[in-house]
Amino acid sequence: MKKSKLVLLGIDGMDFDYTHSILHKLPNIERLSETGLVAPFKSVFPPDSVPSWITCYTGKDPSEHGVLESINYLDKGGDRIKVDTSIFKGATFWDYIGKQGFTVCTVNPFMAYPVWPVNGLMANGPVFISGEIQVSNPELVRGIPVPNSLGGITDFPRKKTLSEFCDKIFKDTKEQMEFGIALLKKNRPQLFFQTFLTMDRIQHFLWRYCDKQDPTYPGENEYKGVIERFYIYIDEVIGMFLNSIEPETLLVVVSDHGHGMRCTHCFNINEYFRRKGYLTSEAEGKIFSKQLIVEKLKNFVLQFLNRHDMEDYIQVIAKFIPNAKRLKKGRYITDNSKNMVYASDFTGTNPFGGLCFNKDLIGNYEGFRESLVRELGLIKYNGTPVFNWIKCREDMFSGKFVERFPEILFEMNPKLGINWALHTDLFTINPTHKKISGGHKENGVLFLNNLTKDQVDLSGLEMKNLFPTLLDFFGITYSNKCNGKSFLNLE
Repeated sequence: MKKSKLVLLGIDGMDFDYTHSILHKLPNIERLSETGLVAPFKSVFPPDSVPSWITCYTGKDPSEHGVLESINYLDKGGDRIKVDTSIFKGATFWDYIGKQGFTVCTVNPFMAYPVWPVNGLMANGPVFISGEIQVSNPELVRGIPVPNSLGGITDFPRKKTLSEFCDKIFKDTKEQMEFGIALLKKNRPQLFFQTFLTMDRIQHFLWRYCDKQDPTYPGENEYKGVIERFYIYIDEVIGMFLNSIEPETLLVVVSDHGHGMRCTHCFNINEYFRRKGYLTSEAEGKIFSKQLIVEKLKNFVLQFLNRHDMEDYIQVIAKFIPNAKRLKKGRYITDNSKNMVYASDFTGTNPFGGLCFNKDLIGNYEGFRESLVRELGLIKYNGTPVFNWIKCREDMFSGKFVERFPEILFEMNPKLGINWALHTDLFTINPTHKKISGGHKENGVLFLNNLTKDQVDLSGLEMKNLFPTLLDFFGITYSNKCNGKSFLNLE
């Protein structure tokens, strides 16, 4: 039997492994594990908020919607990321469900700004920049204070402001939760959807202060329990929503990806290619090279700032360096159009990444690509293979934007992230780990109430299947709208 109402909560960056490890401290989630379902929920590739949430909204994997951008927290303001919302405006699950006559209420959907008309209410603010909080149907929020923290993500902490940052994270979450519950009680929509972006943020900046396994853990400190405390608070938020809905309403809680310790070291893969003769440096064969001096100086300064706990100065220094992005990626010392193969920068310094090829420079492209995959698979770091897996993009994706992916995709050992430094060691300390010590993992979470495991296809618990699941719940045909499949069996 189909249920008439559904509440969907999106918790950005909530990790399954961490949740499971402290489940005994999360009474509401623990209750769901006993009476409903608590399970890992697979993200997209790469497991970043932007491509994952857009897959959530549309049911299309990143090769189909074409948005692969990752958030660079070391950039400033609106430079961190820009996404054309026309890609999903009017084509989200709440649009399809609303067009079938069901009332919807959507609060704070990541990147979905400016808001647009829906069959009910949509409320949001801009991300990474300050701006107007928008509500598509003001009548439905009459008498309810609208928090200024919607959208948000404009403040990025330094070590001196971490305490203030944490306080604001809890405050913003509380305001947004109260706003959402007030809307839910006032309007009783058939579909309610709200995302909370605060968990991802607090883990990015506070992970090393809470994880004793992190090699940069500073020892006893005032922030050591803040991530656990925030998970406990999110459990309370989930409990508040459970207490605000009718017993028969289906509650679905998902996260776009997991979270854990960010890579502490880097594999300078372009340097590996340079040594193998696959990539050329402008400094090769020169007695004096300005580019080489700058590259060596860059690598030295980054390591110096890291070693002396001066990571906050990385952003300050970058503001005064012309073409800082080209400097970081090594583009001023190597011309990728002249390289047989080079590392893509589409995911930033993370274990997930890809390799680009120039076919015109390779006699036997397929043979070279296959041999390179085998060659890279043999590389080890401290006795462990560098790569967990390496695949051709066509083995993973088939959408119309598949060529936006690098030709080769991979996942490295989670202790390692990709880097583009040249004329240096193959493996080096990640100089930005202390600044951003939390990183993304593949498995987020899925929590459901009122369902038994035989009502859920456990093999289908991944982000691209959420869209068809939601439409299926409301009895809407979805076969032509996405390539996923519903993971609920409510017959």
